[in-house]
Amino acid sequence: MTPFSSPLPPFWDHLGVVVGFLLSLAIFSFILRDTWLVRLAQYLLVGVSLGYAAVIAWQSVLWLRLFRPLLDAARPTFPPTMDALWLYWAPLGLGLILWLAGIDALRGSIAGRPSPLRRGLRLLAILPMGILAGVAVGVGIAGAIQGTLLPQFLRGADLGLPAGPPGFLIMGMLTLLITTGALIHLQVGKVAAVEWKLPNFLLSILNGWRWIGERALWLAAGFLFAQLFTSRITLLIARLEYFLFDLRASELWIWLSARVGGGP
Repeated sequence: MTPFSSPLPPFWDHLGVVVGFLLSLAIFSFILRDTWLVRLAQYLLVGVSLGYAAVIAWQSVLWLRLFRPLLDAARPTFPPTMDALWLYWAPLGLGLILWLAGIDALRGSIAGRPSPLRRGLRLLAILPMGILAGVAVGVGIAGAIQGTLLPQFLRGADLGLPAGPPGFLIMGMLTLLITTGALIHLQVGKVAAVEWKLPNFLLSILNGWRWIGERALWLAAGFLFAQLFTSRITLLIARLEYFLFDLRASELWIWLSARVGGGP
């Protein structure tokens, strides 16, 4: 249980309806022209998103996995055990170094040339940054191999032989043809006779193969763009539905309508 776990009181829920309505109108005013209201709404959106991400990081990661285990220990052992050293104190120390180096870099960009102590702090921050970059690259490569490249290769290599149905064989051949064509296009581009010194019929085959992969990439990009466009239209429809139905059904809107219309 943390200070961020409590639900909001009803007043803040009603206030959120009004704020959401005003910010939506400010964003929609961009249709007319770019004003300070649009930029204010954008800055608020970025700030609230960063604040929300910080709260989630504190609530789900830092508090649960770092600070609460440290606080639960009645008396930390000195010297600390190896488990506590590697699981709690080392991440805390590396995080503090990274924070101090980041704050010092921001101050140094304003104050001028850093001192030797501040340069040493920035050099020391290379260690946590290297760990972050290494973990991110390792996870990204492993995810790409396990989640994309390896399944795609296995799917293209599975042709349904020797007893598979003809349709499965045709789909496997097309998958293998398109996948390898896309790889050829991304790796070498257009095959030139001067560079590769291949017979003309092989050059024609490779260029045709690459042409198929290039068109497949265009088609995939079109699908992604269409999906992105559809998601944005869906968000717009949801926002218009909020204006037309949800906002008018809220208690605060009913109260305002009654006051404006002369009701009790």
